[in-house]
Amino acid sequence: MPMNAIELLGPALVLAVVVVLPVRRASIGVRIVATIAGAALAFIPLGPASLGAVLLGTVGPLSAAAIVMLATLLVTFISDGKSRTSCPMLVCLIAISIAYYPFTIGLTRFDPYEFGYGGIAVPALMLGLVMVGWIARVYDVACWVGLAALLYICGAYDSTNLWDYLIFPTDPFYAGIVLAIRAFQSRRDSRHDNRAANFENSATTRS
Repeated sequence: MPMNAIELLGPALVLAVVVVLPVRRASIGVRIVATIAGAALAFIPLGPASLGAVLLGTVGPLSAAAIVMLATLLVTFISDGKSRTSCPMLVCLIAISIAYYPFTIGLTRFDPYEFGYGGIAVPALMLGLVMVGWIARVYDVACWVGLAALLYICGAYDSTNLWDYLIFPTDPFYAGIVLAIRAFQSRRDSRHDNRAANFENSATTRS
């Protein structure tokens, strides 16, 4: 069972996204109902624990980054909007994981995970992330850092390490996939625009 009910927020968001995904092109009423039903699944008893608690025990609490990205995705599905995780946030997640995770698996004696228990290293990194978001004029980086700080201060998870609130091992993989998809789509759209422009120029020349 979770040490804190706030830990169920992550599983609730995951289940909500999974349920609303197949009906994302349905009416907004159907999407809202699907979202509520999906989130409610996290609290359905599954043996001695709830489904959300089972997921929580399997993968652990989600990071603030994962929560922000899932919430953004959910809002997009519900509202038909164009909200999406910003490229600066995705790049920051990948950059942090490259600099952080190799050292946590024992490749060297240096272990940055220890910095999450105290000191100014991780808070300084978080301040730097906020500055990146401010310079890039994106709000989700500040939401990510702010939520991580809030969850940590409230002791929302069964962890006293700030890293556990800031980033989750699957976050950089998701970020890499999203960036690759966007790069492919951008390249495809660029080719389509070039073909359209060439056709238009050709038609103008013939006339």
